[in-house]
Amino acid sequence: MTSLTSEIRGPEGAPVMVLFGGNPHRRHEVLESIRAIGGITAYGALSEEEGMSLLATLPSVQLVLIGGRYSDEQRVRIRAHVRRAMPSTQLTEPGVDYPYDNAMIEADIRARLGRARR
Repeated sequence: MTSLTSEIRGPEGAPVMVLFGGNPHRRHEVLESIRAIGGITAYGALSEEEGMSLLATLPSVQLVLIGGRYSDEQRVRIRAHVRRAMPSTQLTEPGVDYPYDNAMIEADIRARLGRARR
């Protein structure tokens, strides 16, 4: 059995993102598509609490992705925390900002983190 991806490590100095997800299989799928972008460190959380803990322990985060399983109340709390505590961190919300589609997620991450297709 293959283990499911929970994080990917880019090179030193790579942009860092935190993925708030709710399903280990979907987290794996999204992280593997991010791995294909290259040069990004990404951590996948499976709950609001786990994601908030990651945000508190990482020295720098450039992008937070809030997945489709989060309620409006959770989204409001996560957005407020990021805006208050991490004002230079970008937020992206597939299914809210743009259609919930793997290609759209990848394109948005590429654009936000300056990782154009080669």
